[in-house]
Amino acid sequence: MAGRGRGVAAFTFNIEALGIGRGSMPEARVGPSPLFPNTDFKPIPLKAGEDEDYMLALKQEMRGAMQRLPHNIKRQSNKAGEEESSEKPDIQ
Repeated sequence: MAGRGRGVAAFTFNIEALGIGRGSMPEARVGPSPLFPNTDFKPIPLKAGEDEDYMLALKQEMRGAMQRLPHNIKRQSNKAGEEESSEKPDIQ
């Protein structure tokens, strides 16, 4: 009653037929990958002037107006004495 399910996975094709040999596989990584990619090009500096200051002020004013709309759902604040905790309570 030996079936083919739940056993050791076996390839149904020949790996060498695909052109992959033992020497063509990449080597295992020894260290961690870098946190950030290398930056070959530096970003251009931000423009400074009256036009950019006006656009920044306009953006901030628009964000404030959108937050004051009645459709904006505000985050409920905690009641006095309650603290946020990421710990789970002990259940007995």
